[in-house]
Amino acid sequence: MSRLSAAHWPQDDYPRAPLPERVLQFGTGVLLRALSAEAVDAANRAGRFNGRIVVVQSTPSGVASAMNAQDGLFTLVERGLEEGAPVERVRLIGAISRALVADTQWDAVREVVARPELQVIVSNVTEAGFRRDAGFPARLVDLLRTRRAALPDGPPLFVIPTELVPENGSRLAEMVDDLMNRSSLDRGIRDWMSRSVRFCSSLVDRITTGPPTPAIQAELEAGFGYADALVTLTEPHCLWAIEADPAVLSAAFPIDGSPGVVFAPDIAFYSERKLRLLNGTHTAMAPLAILSGVETVREATEHPRLGALLRRILFDEIVPGTNLPVTEAEAFARTVVERFRNPWLEHRWQVIATNQTPKLRLRVLPSVAGFVAECRRVPLGLALACAASLRFTRCITQVSSTEGRGWWRGVSYPIQDADLQKLVTHWWAVDPEHAPGPVPLDTLQRLADRVLDDADLWGTPPTGIPGFADAVTGALCRLEEVGVEEAITVLDDA
Repeated sequence: MSRLSAAHWPQDDYPRAPLPERVLQFGTGVLLRALSAEAVDAANRAGRFNGRIVVVQSTPSGVASAMNAQDGLFTLVERGLEEGAPVERVRLIGAISRALVADTQWDAVREVVARPELQVIVSNVTEAGFRRDAGFPARLVDLLRTRRAALPDGPPLFVIPTELVPENGSRLAEMVDDLMNRSSLDRGIRDWMSRSVRFCSSLVDRITTGPPTPAIQAELEAGFGYADALVTLTEPHCLWAIEADPAVLSAAFPIDGSPGVVFAPDIAFYSERKLRLLNGTHTAMAPLAILSGVETVREATEHPRLGALLRRILFDEIVPGTNLPVTEAEAFARTVVERFRNPWLEHRWQVIATNQTPKLRLRVLPSVAGFVAECRRVPLGLALACAASLRFTRCITQVSSTEGRGWWRGVSYPIQDADLQKLVTHWWAVDPEHAPGPVPLDTLQRLADRVLDDADLWGTPPTGIPGFADAVTGALCRLEEVGVEEAITVLDDA
């Protein structure tokens, strides 16, 4: 079977080769392939954008070589449910022109950003790379200096981060400004940036997974008629909300007619809806599912106990705990359940549980506080979820954190939590022996008191939410005594 190449691009489709490179994209992963590359491809097909993307591989590991070997082409496969019915769509995406490796081809990246037709920089360097001390902000500063030197009076440049960080455009602008302060760059570049550079916050909402299994890969390629090292599996649902003056951004980046792309002066509604309802439900359910031995989101959604709890947490606790209009929130929540039931996406809880504690702080606790303020009682499902997250961290600390893996009842999973060391400290303080087996209830009570009152861990400790700490402590003890499923049954009877 031949490898996917330019020869497979249909002759009656849009001509790719003459299109200028108008977007510089940091990130070679599946999310941006299913998001920005698809949006640009759709705009090209509609005759609105007429441009291509240069992809930059920021880390030693990536798929730049595979992209170049396939002339930037890849196959996008959308599989999922829409109004209960299965759908499958397959498209060849031609929006990428080439890929460059930052470590070895930085001069070529500079050359691209110095062109006047290049007006957009998109990034997805993950939350780990979205920090002042990571490589991306410093590289961006270098590119802005290059742009100013080459095009002091050139067209505006739009920088659009897609990392799942609140107000990511403002955050990136602050990082760039801080790095400029440290390097004592001249005042002129700041004046130029105020005129010529726009940092646009954006929100992405599309579930993508890793590469297909060998069996699925073989099945797909048999249908394609070619081998594709970059097959990208995603769901039908797609949202890319970008915060900017719609008319101004559309003049430079006219992809807003592409499916799922929204330009708006304020994207707070989209951010809260996704962060609270979809991500919050993911975060709340992850430790409960893992402690139950359930591996994927779909399995949990269809599980008689976990599925019922998931719906209770989403519809009865998170929705009332937001500031969203109830009708719109409930409609989106129904799509969340349908997306979780997607039979083709193997979305694993072990992956979702990465950085579980920071996610609880950002995605779940605001819904707890909102529910208590609105309903004048504690959301017992979310209290159980937070208790499971505490119990989950003891499973991880059963072995040395330097080994990189933890266990619980024979189930192993990776340790990846930015706040793990703080939690380990609390566990060892209340349970210095850390022997396998049941944890005494008074030990769990001391643990809950310490963890929930830790301002360094939470910012604003959840002990300030009336009744919540007691509910978490009680739920933690029930989990230890009867396990997850019986704890859910007790919750249903409360």
